[in-house]
Amino acid sequence: MKRSLVYLASGVLLVLFFLSSGDVLAQGRGKGKNKNKNKDKEYVKEYKSEYKSKHKQQGPPPWAPAHGYRAKTRYVYFKDYDVYYDHERGVYITLSGKGWQVEAKLPDVLEKVNLPAAVKVDIDFDGLDPQKLHKEHLKLYPKGS
Repeated sequence: MKRSLVYLASGVLLVLFFLSSGDVLAQGRGKGKNKNKNKDKEYVKEYKSEYKSKHKQQGPPPWAPAHGYRAKTRYVYFKDYDVYYDHERGVYITLSGKGWQVEAKLPDVLEKVNLPAAVKVDIDFDGLDPQKLHKEHLKLYPKGS
């Protein structure tokens, strides 16, 4: 008796399994299968163009030489203006009345300067705070020389 109940329960479970999986197996077949294919392509195309416009690649700053220039050092020091530029983070480190300021935009002190012609010194420093060595930089690279 127990055996027949086990067989019966197994059979019922097997039938229920096949009935429930039939809908899943039938998906993607029949009429209208590809009706959303073009909509999907349009969506992907639109998403890619929107993503590209929002996430434009950041290149070198406008004052850096073009055509294959690769920075060999992390920092550029504008000695006449007490400003450092960090190539890795893309930020300017500026000496102001309050101390050292870090900002992503071009500092006010450099706005009217012809940056490609400005005197720049490559600083061989790998830390996050090149301004800690500012007194040494002032001695090594005096302003106006």
